[in-house]
Amino acid sequence: MKSQSSIEFLILLGILSLIFSILINYPGGYLFYSDKLKIENQYKDICNQVKEEIENALEIGPFYNRTFYLPPGNYNVSINNYEIKVVYSGGEKICFIPANVSFNLKKGKNTIIYNESGLFIW
Repeated sequence: MKSQSSIEFLILLGILSLIFSILINYPGGYLFYSDKLKIENQYKDICNQVKEEIENALEIGPFYNRTFYLPPGNYNVSINNYEIKVVYSGGEKICFIPANVSFNLKKGKNTIIYNESGLFIW
């Protein structure tokens, strides 16, 4: 009878150890995915910010002049062939725009001007 109790105890201890190890490792994977998603959303927000600036300039029309700021970070923003491309170490985000312009934006201060000559960003 004593040996049966010991075996049952060891089986129960093994099952509880398995459940405990699963519960400990599960949040770690979720946190990694959550951080990755947060970073992707940050760069998607930058892409959408530039897209909104261009769409506002085109909607308001000539004599539009506005300064906007891009946050610091390790990424590059380029506009070419109807798309905005934000390239960062983990990949890239692309937004589409209704104008075929080519510019490279910088972090920090950028100015968008839409006048009789066209759309300009520097």
